Amino acid sequence: MIEAYLRFTDWLNVRFAWIVAFLIVPMLLIMIWEIVLRYFFNSPSQWAFEISLFCYGGYIALGGAYTLLAGAHVNVDIVWGRLAPRGRAVLDVLTSSFSFLFIGVLFWVSLQLTINSWAIGETTMSHWKPIYYPLRTTLPVGCLLLLMQLLAKLIRDVAIIIEGEEVFPVRVHVP
Repeated sequence: MIEAYLRFTDWLNVRFAWIVAFLIVPMLLIMIWEIVLRYFFNSPSQWAFEISLFCYGGYIALGGAYTLLAGAHVNVDIVWGRLAPRGRAVLDVLTSSFSFLFIGVLFWVSLQLTINSWAIGETTMSHWKPIYYPLRTTLPVGCLLLLMQLLAKLIRDVAIIIEGEEVFPVRVHVP
């Protein structure tokens, strides 16, 4: 059952990251469009900055779990990098409570804000007032994915502490 959870969580976060990675394409196209309008035609748009910001916000909010899966979050290598795998796992287990607390609170608060945003049909305060609740939704979804990946990492770290080696390796391709 534990292995099934780990496989599912890793699979879900890799697939989600694959989809989210393509948000860079519309963001890039919108920014090119805006540059052309602004600098060649002296006619900037009202919408390009906000839409590209929405794409980037979703990209960041939804990418944290994959970043954890890939081992790309920042570590204090002065200490962590010099430890053996079991020592790293012990340090990661000891510090994981801070991550769970922070992301758990962020999830709860962002979920409340998102529910309210959907209920009132929230828009931005700009002239053209695009809807805001889809972007708000990315934060609690991203937090949920990150909490799932944090639990998977904690399980793997505890297994390393007990066995002295990696028992549940990541089985999906992580570049």
